[in-house]
Amino acid sequence: MAEQASPIEQKTKLQSQPSDFGSYASTGGSYFVFLMCVGVVLRHFSDRDFSTVLTLGAGVQCLAFYLLLQKVKRQRSVAGISSKMLEMYVCVLLLRLSSTLIKQGYLPVDRSGDYVYQAADIVSLCLVFQLLWCCHKTHKVTFQADHDSLEIWRAVPVLLVLAVCLHGNLNKSAFFDTTWTLGMYLDTIAMLPQYWMLVKKGGEVEALTSHFVALVMLSRACSFAFWYYGYRELAPRAGKNAGMINNATGLNIAGWLIVACHSTQLLMSADFMYHYVSSAMGKVKMVLPIGQGVDV
Repeated sequence: MAEQASPIEQKTKLQSQPSDFGSYASTGGSYFVFLMCVGVVLRHFSDRDFSTVLTLGAGVQCLAFYLLLQKVKRQRSVAGISSKMLEMYVCVLLLRLSSTLIKQGYLPVDRSGDYVYQAADIVSLCLVFQLLWCCHKTHKVTFQADHDSLEIWRAVPVLLVLAVCLHGNLNKSAFFDTTWTLGMYLDTIAMLPQYWMLVKKGGEVEALTSHFVALVMLSRACSFAFWYYGYRELAPRAGKNAGMINNATGLNIAGWLIVACHSTQLLMSADFMYHYVSSAMGKVKMVLPIGQGVDV
């Protein structure tokens, strides 16, 4: 005779079904609202120029952090989320906004670069602060600090020196060009703590966590498309400085570095995206192999 589930197990099973339905409904609603916002921006706040793709990337990044925050609030847990990744994004967004709120050198050239692009980064920053608050205050007991062990901050001094030495000149200011470039360099490695944590933990990856990583990579792909199209703007021109190193060599090193950084971001996510697409096509939950001997 088959063993009958206890009343508590039956109640738990019944409660999980509407919860799953609510999760799908909330996620679907978020995507729907995002697409509506994209339509409004394209119609009223954009010239439909190719540079709008950079604003789209900022919007997709904002959606990624929003979905991650909704996951935390719904589950009341920050398990599987890297605090170091969030801290890196605080630095990335603050550095980028310190440039884009004051200067116009690295903004989309259409009307979406007037307000919408910066607004998306500001909202993303607010969402990241909320996620950090959840990790270290409200849901601290669920934070998996033993898996969030990548010492990513050791790379920051090196990237700071690199940004001071190698940066463009679209802002016509050494300080603001350096802050934007440092933000870009940090953005290149910002997701590494999250990848590290997922691989070290191994096993099944929750749907919203995988959606978050995939959306961040889609955002980076949008940025790559924009800069692959526009990196030539940093090339040396007569009577116009394009960058410290560019002036000395006559090569568009600053422009190629931007393309290289965005290419690196995409390459580092290739393995994760392979598993993500495979699980999506197979309509199964995403599973990563457990990392062996990964520790720092």
